[in-house]
Amino acid sequence: MLRFAVIWGLLSGILGLTACSPSSSPHSASAPTVRVCWPRDPESLNPVTLPNAYAVQANNLLYQSLLTVDGPTRRHVPWLAADLPAVEHRDSLTFLHYRLHPQATWDNGTPILAQDVVFTLKVLNCPGLPNESLRGLVSFIRDVQTDAADPRRFTLVCRGYAPEYRDNSGEFPILPAYLVDPQARLRSVPLQQLTQADSSVASVAAVQTFQQEFNQAARWRDPRTLRGSGPYQLAGWQAGQQVTFVRKPRWWADGLKPATPALTANPGRIEFHVVPNPATALLALRRGELDVYPNMPGPDFARLKTSDSSSFRFYSPASYRVVVLEMNVQQPALRDARTRQALALLVDYDRLLRATQYGQGQRTTGLISPREKWVYHDSLPLRPYAPAEAATLLQRAGWQRGPDGWRRAGQPLTLRLFYSASDRTYATVALLFQQSARQIGLPVTLHPTEAGQLSELRRNGEFDLSLRTLYGNPFAYDLRPLLHTGSIGSGGANRSRFGNAASDRLLETIYATEDSVSKARLLRRLQTLLYQEVPFTPLFFEPNRLAVSRRFAHVRPSGLEPGYDLPSFTLAPAQP
Repeated sequence: MLRFAVIWGLLSGILGLTACSPSSSPHSASAPTVRVCWPRDPESLNPVTLPNAYAVQANNLLYQSLLTVDGPTRRHVPWLAADLPAVEHRDSLTFLHYRLHPQATWDNGTPILAQDVVFTLKVLNCPGLPNESLRGLVSFIRDVQTDAADPRRFTLVCRGYAPEYRDNSGEFPILPAYLVDPQARLRSVPLQQLTQADSSVASVAAVQTFQQEFNQAARWRDPRTLRGSGPYQLAGWQAGQQVTFVRKPRWWADGLKPATPALTANPGRIEFHVVPNPATALLALRRGELDVYPNMPGPDFARLKTSDSSSFRFYSPASYRVVVLEMNVQQPALRDARTRQALALLVDYDRLLRATQYGQGQRTTGLISPREKWVYHDSLPLRPYAPAEAATLLQRAGWQRGPDGWRRAGQPLTLRLFYSASDRTYATVALLFQQSARQIGLPVTLHPTEAGQLSELRRNGEFDLSLRTLYGNPFAYDLRPLLHTGSIGSGGANRSRFGNAASDRLLETIYATEDSVSKARLLRRLQTLLYQEVPFTPLFFEPNRLAVSRRFAHVRPSGLEPGYDLPSFTLAPAQP
């Protein structure tokens, strides 16, 4: 599927695309083991937390949502649902009519019913759980109406209307109550009491007990708990080393004839090997210890393509993944937009593309991909590399350059740039930016940091600048998780701490606007605002560089994350 949670709102960042080849039996000789390289650990497999893209990809093997996305066609298709929902507008409400797949069952053999959707929405709206991102995703759903005549039919009752409702309503994992809430703590708590943010619900004894049980970390490492309606089950997890999944002996979709593209699961075993060092990952790939290396650094991809074309297939479709230089606008030195504009002029964009992307990346004026021409603001000019102009802007912002650097009212302008220590692209970008800043006497200290610690620093706002990759898609343009002031802090993804009442209203209006022409106009307004205020400067959109062993077929590369369709992999026919 595309996602269980919004990684950054504009697209929805997540993963595990659908497949086109028919299902193979997990017991057949053709059910291969596939070994995939990951640069970092998923951190958590709790299906409502999903701290990074790797957690999402793993959870998409365990759980299913109502809808998923077919990567090559870039269309939402049914997954647990039998069909796409019927949409009905009535007064100030929207009704989304769903029917669950009649064959869908949990691993204990019980059918998946509308009550499981109700339970899942209770979990996603329950206070005291680490469910902030998913709670925001489903915040438009007010209630669920079940069908007394058919327990697999239900209607989502939604506040107002937005075009994204149909797709967003199907993009959260449906959870098994018998495993997540075996004591039925939430059964007596009405869903509406949770969706209406009734403050008294936090004091309900059943809710408090459920919170305590759900938040036990050990539960979300236990294969007996981490089981959904998906085709795979967790076989092992060595933190920071390897996460392994095996095909279920019996999966509810195995008997479907004909098998639908989304309900395909060919590999018998999937191993995700955590290899933070790119050189080590490349060596393991060449030795045959890995089969799939996604998001390869540009130089490694170019060299491998030249030297090992007989052993691997290479793909590099344009992605919706943009690398940005993020600025903490609440830091005293960075509160003036002219200072941030000056820093954006210290980025040698063309040199970065040559050094890190080997010319494959694409420059952009903002967070929206230039590929989406209907909404991309092409009237904004690409920022130049202009150190002299940057120095002038700093002076206009009140900074004065002296023998010991830049100062304003006695405050020195010194900046700390944080980035993931294991990412070679970030390291190159950081070094080149530091060199450019030095040309105008601006000291920038580099702080390569371990991923978990870096996440904590960003969450707490303990940085000046950081390098970050934002994941998007072309389906929705809800940027509230990334830019709304309500998303600042531990519960949101607004790490730049940008925003005010006016920008919040603009984000909310964009979300609620139905007409595509009006939405495009509003999104161009937002792009102009971000261009002027510079909470981050976009460096480039990366391609999805992917190397796959020639042992495998049905890779189905895509510009959507993760860039390949792992469940569809089959062994390639033997060459004569």
